[in-house]
Amino acid sequence: MTSREPLEKPSLKPAHSWLINLCAAMTLLSGLAGTFQPLTVRLSEHPRLFQMLVPYELYHWSNSLSVLAGYLLIFLSINLFKRKQAAWLLSFLLSLATVALQLARLGSEHIHFLQRSAFVDNLPAISVLPAGLTIALLLLTRSSFTVKSEPSYIEALKKVGISLLAVLAYGCLGFFLLDKRDFGINFQLFDSLICTVRELTLLGNNFDDHTKSRFAHWFLESLRLYGIVAYAGITYSAFRPVHYRLLTLPRERELAGEILDRYGNCSLDYFKLLPDKSYFFNQSKDGFIAYKTVLNVAIALGDATAAGEKLEALIKDYITFCHNNGWSVAFLQTTPAYLEIYRRCGLKDLKVGEDAVVPLKEFAEKTVNKKTFKSIIKKFDKEGYQLVKHQAPHSESLLDQVEEISKQWLSLPGRRERGFSLGQFDRQDLQKNNLYVLTNKAGEAMAFVNEIRSYRPGEATIDMMRYKTSAENGTMDYLFAKLLLNLKEQGFTHFSLGLAALSGVGEDPTDGLYEKTLKQVYEHLNRFFSYKGLRNYKAKFEPIWEERFLVYEGQTPKLVKAGLAIARATEE
Repeated sequence: MTSREPLEKPSLKPAHSWLINLCAAMTLLSGLAGTFQPLTVRLSEHPRLFQMLVPYELYHWSNSLSVLAGYLLIFLSINLFKRKQAAWLLSFLLSLATVALQLARLGSEHIHFLQRSAFVDNLPAISVLPAGLTIALLLLTRSSFTVKSEPSYIEALKKVGISLLAVLAYGCLGFFLLDKRDFGINFQLFDSLICTVRELTLLGNNFDDHTKSRFAHWFLESLRLYGIVAYAGITYSAFRPVHYRLLTLPRERELAGEILDRYGNCSLDYFKLLPDKSYFFNQSKDGFIAYKTVLNVAIALGDATAAGEKLEALIKDYITFCHNNGWSVAFLQTTPAYLEIYRRCGLKDLKVGEDAVVPLKEFAEKTVNKKTFKSIIKKFDKEGYQLVKHQAPHSESLLDQVEEISKQWLSLPGRRERGFSLGQFDRQDLQKNNLYVLTNKAGEAMAFVNEIRSYRPGEATIDMMRYKTSAENGTMDYLFAKLLLNLKEQGFTHFSLGLAALSGVGEDPTDGLYEKTLKQVYEHLNRFFSYKGLRNYKAKFEPIWEERFLVYEGQTPKLVKAGLAIARATEE
């Protein structure tokens, strides 16, 4: 999806949201009245003149339309709670139609001559009130219904047309192919079309209850079922949230890069420029949020990027933009710096891990001289290993070597390409990064890492770290030790080892239920996901542990949905 101008905020203040709820509730009541009112009056109970002027089939059809309109209003009331634009329009039109039908019945009741209870006599007059009040409330709250549904009107009409043509074709062909022994009728093509339309519009045919074969009975049931499925599909497509379509223009990515140059502040910012992201820019085009939508959850990567005084407005506009598209909101791996802003915007936060940031001076002066690294460095130096830095652009032969390393690494159990907050092996992307390749005495490439830009001043980081299946134990320890020493010599002060998922979660006595639950996951599922192994490996470098959070909205169901969406986003 391309970036868009921030949509206007709903004109109703949150304090007046009860009006929207009242509007939806009144629509529900109107639907219930329209559904049950036709059950209270039979055609035979009307005056003879009325029965003579109004054919039974027409009366039956009007009642069926009333019931259908009532059912649709009940369904639409649910979407009105979600502030759907399409729901508002259809509710308004159906409410007008309901008022017209009820007024017509009210007129007929004035010439009713049978004695009935006072309640039943007045039911048509009573039942018109909910629809009338619904129309008034819909008009009053019109500007608050801003949430879009999946298709444009043209796309919706296409889907409606295709669905109806399909069911009409099925019915026409079915009636045309039936034998005379099935209904006692030899259907022509036009007759087949008329019979199909009558079945789908609830008018019915005079032979429905007089089928002469089981096959004919089955065909009618299948046609009705087909119609129900078609109508359900049309209804679902009309009100589903806007489907995420990734279409980012090159200029948008360039603009995001320029904003990061000014306001970027962490190693995660690099991944905001990867092709799987869409961008939401503020009106002044000096702030943005990189996101991806999965399961109707808009997952933003890291913090919003803008000048400090513009962050809150950017986040609020983004939330409105997402809500107007029918999406819920989540921010993955945010820093503690802006938690108060997120909270003021009505969002919640949950600690999901810690980023390991290694102070390079302390590492070079102390950590690397400890037994953990000292013996490994001595061993690999003696065996003739070397870490060689290759500056971009790279030769095809070098890319061939690192690609072979990557293929072998991916062949190991549990290894696969991931996305969203991580990069994937791509020869073209690697042409933009420096490569550090570890070679043995024979000059054979055994492992590599690619250096990517961290937007935090003085910090370096990497994306991929991969090795051959034949690599010796301690290969990556040696590579990282040499890499960190080299980066310090280049003038860097810190190195980010990336997120240790669930690290430090639930350890504070003041942590809430969710953090404590994640702590249990960390403890009991470690044998499957090796959370502790990753944390312990990074701990060898004696890093500073910086908290990272998931910012989300809503209660437990939305948190669970956000977690599922994030899991799928990283696997795509």
